[in-house]
Amino acid sequence: MSDGQRVHMGPVRVAVIAASSQVRSSLQTLVESNPALVFLGSAADAKTLADWLAGSVPDVVLTDIEPEASDALGTLSELGHAPPAFVLLIDDPDSDRILDALPADAAAILPRNAMPAEIVVSIEAVAAGLCVLPPDILARLVAGRIPSRQTASGEPFEALTSREIEVLAMLADGLGNKEIARQLDITENTVKFHLSSIFGKLGATNRTEAVMLGMRFGFVMV
Repeated sequence: MSDGQRVHMGPVRVAVIAASSQVRSSLQTLVESNPALVFLGSAADAKTLADWLAGSVPDVVLTDIEPEASDALGTLSELGHAPPAFVLLIDDPDSDRILDALPADAAAILPRNAMPAEIVVSIEAVAAGLCVLPPDILARLVAGRIPSRQTASGEPFEALTSREIEVLAMLADGLGNKEIARQLDITENTVKFHLSSIFGKLGATNRTEAVMLGMRFGFVMV
């Protein structure tokens, strides 16, 4: 949500986009079965829906869409001064292409096999100006907001993953590879892989240096 002004009083107006008439019918039934939602209409593509709505802007567009068609969603963002929020049902919810193509700040990305209750909750969430994202996409967005840091040599390094930060914290606590593997329920080889990645990203040459750099850059709290 960019301006914090997306507020709805009363039922959420929902439009549907899906290439399959069967899917459109199923999503329409889902919307109409919930008293908090109002079904405005459906179409096989964004342009057709925009023409059919004739200037009427839905609060939320629920769409079952192919990745290559994601750019067409921009058509709906031009319907008015308050573009609709989007709930996208796709095969690959972790697709960076879909994330980059989203025409609205309030949006949800769900797998096509999402449960009806998940879809309804997501519609209500985006109508309130929130985003609903898969954990992997959320992690990448958070990582992208971390200020650029530098290694000991002065070169910028990649942000550590949440699991690498866990491993680094246990390293700071003095745990060995075997104990780290046991606590995280992973193999020792996986621990070694994470350590190698941590060393490479921080520019560390050993465990002690990795912990010191982790403290310096705020990955390890003392």
